Amino acid sequence: MSDFIIRPLVAADIEKIKKLHARLVPVNYPPSFFLHLLIQHSHSSLIALDPSTNEPVAWVSASLHKSNSHLIGSPEPHIQLLTLGVLPEYQHRGLAKRLVWEVIASLHDDPSVPVPPVYTHVCTTNTPAQAFYESIGMRFLPASNPSGAPYVAKNLYKYPPAWARKANHEENKLFESRDAYVLVGKVTV
Repeated sequence: MSDFIIRPLVAADIEKIKKLHARLVPVNYPPSFFLHLLIQHSHSSLIALDPSTNEPVAWVSASLHKSNSHLIGSPEPHIQLLTLGVLPEYQHRGLAKRLVWEVIASLHDDPSVPVPPVYTHVCTTNTPAQAFYESIGMRFLPASNPSGAPYVAKNLYKYPPAWARKANHEENKLFESRDAYVLVGKVTV
C-alpha cells in the first residue's frame, strides 16, 4: 500500500478520472462535478497513482459542510464522501481506507477539534462497499420508523447506465438498485 503515490486531483487528471469513474461507478456526473472538485474550497479530491505506470488507479472526493444536516441529525459540521473508487486489481490492499483517511484529513485541518461525522450514500445492492464503510467505523443510518431498518434514499441513482446496458459484468450486480443507504460515523484519521 505504501508505494502508491497519493496526491490532490489537478486539472490535467480530469479526463483520466472521468474514465476511471465511468468504469467503476454507474453515476453519470456532469462535467461541472469534476470542475467543482478543483475550485471549491469546501471540496477535496485525491488520486492514487501506480508508481510503476504513473497512472491513476483510485480516487476519492469529499466535501465539508459547515452547517447542520437534517439527514444525519448532526448540528455540527460534517464531511460527505462523494465518490470513492479503486480498480479491482488494486483492491484489498488498504488503498481505499488510506484515501478516505487522507481526504478527511485534508478537510479537517484543526487538530484541536474532533473529526466531524462522515457520511456517504451506498447503493443498496453494493454489499462490498457497505462492508468497507462499516469496517472504518460507519454505520447504517436508521430510518425514523420503529422497525429499525436502515434509511433508504429512494431513486438516488438513474439507471441503467449506458455501460451496464452494453455489458453483462459481474460488477453491474453491485449497482442493480436505484436506491441507496446512508452510512454515517466517526472515522478516525
